[in-house]
Amino acid sequence: MIHHLLKLLWKQRRQNAWIVAELFLVFILLWYIMDYFTTIGYANSVDSAYDIKDTYQVRLTTVPQSSPNYIHHENTEEAAALYLSIIERIRQYPQVEEVCLIQNSSPYNPSYMDNQMGKDSSKMVQFQYLPVTPSYFDVFRVRPLNEDDRSSLKDALTEKNIVISRKLAEELFPGEQAKGRSIYMKNDNSFRIGGVCGILKRDDYSREERAAYFMLPTSYFKEWNEQQLAWSLEISIRVKPGLNKQKFIEDFQRDIREQINIGNFILSRVDSYDDLRNRLYLTNGVTDAIRYRIAFMAFLIFNIFLGIIGTFWFRNEYRKSEIGLRLAVGSTRRQILQMMIGEGWLLLSLVAIPAAIICINIAKMELIDTNVMPVTFFRVFAGLISTYLLMAFFITLGAWYPAYLSSKIAPADTLRAE
Repeated sequence: MIHHLLKLLWKQRRQNAWIVAELFLVFILLWYIMDYFTTIGYANSVDSAYDIKDTYQVRLTTVPQSSPNYIHHENTEEAAALYLSIIERIRQYPQVEEVCLIQNSSPYNPSYMDNQMGKDSSKMVQFQYLPVTPSYFDVFRVRPLNEDDRSSLKDALTEKNIVISRKLAEELFPGEQAKGRSIYMKNDNSFRIGGVCGILKRDDYSREERAAYFMLPTSYFKEWNEQQLAWSLEISIRVKPGLNKQKFIEDFQRDIREQINIGNFILSRVDSYDDLRNRLYLTNGVTDAIRYRIAFMAFLIFNIFLGIIGTFWFRNEYRKSEIGLRLAVGSTRRQILQMMIGEGWLLLSLVAIPAAIICINIAKMELIDTNVMPVTFFRVFAGLISTYLLMAFFITLGAWYPAYLSSKIAPADTLRAE
């Protein structure tokens, strides 16, 4: 059967030339897009160690110093005491389970602070610096690497003990136990690794990060003014499960506003971390990139469909006499249908070989994104197979209807016309 189809394609090579060129170009472009979706699909399948379900961020602001309602404090300790009292009032809210303070270290935060550490001064590793209070591990339910008890991470974080991510532990101590070891910072400060958490990523579509949690001591707040406290710190809360998001935000803001609008502090806004994540994807272009590639892929597939159905319609009209003769000498309509669709599959298979070679070379030259997922056999193979199957599916759709019409030709009518 294949040998017979090859003979037919060779005989009609001039008519097939333009469709071969179209399939070749579209295969490469479609593979490039499928590789992108393979990459983000892989990144999205790798879960971070934290959980943002039922979590919210509370933001404060301050009364402008030019306002007549501004209260002048004699020292920053008064502002720190007021700020900590606000945290306690939020903690006492009936629907709130836990509260933590974070400095530019919350999940899906566009800000990034980095530093360097190493097991000795000879080799330093860059990492994401995450200052948090210990209750952070309860708010976001951060999972330890090899333990089930989240409280172990909470208890592990002290002023001299830190919690590091899986990737940082693997790079600092490959094949060794990281917990309990000492590390040295670029400024010669030393810390003990109190615990190791699971995978940490900046967002769902990012690569795994080298990161470390450091203690954010509330004693430091005495040296900060009101603006630093309100704008530099993020208040994150975990609420009881099953609450309606919008209703909770409205009730919380209404109930708590007067309680925390003390001194020069004012409640600014409350956002769920689900909304913060979606907002991040809009601002960093991830949402637009996905939409653009989906639209471009739909455009390519639509062109494939039109090209295939148009080509096969023309070819089938041109070959009516051949089809009629095949029916007259005993071919069944099903065989005619299989032959016409088989020609499309065989064309795609022949085109896929040189196109795959081009795709593999593109991958080897790293002209595709390698930040999230390295170029591996699985990545290239998965992209090629998914591209081939998707194109085969639409070739089947495009070739089926013209082939179906051709198989319904009455042999006598065709031969009489011939």
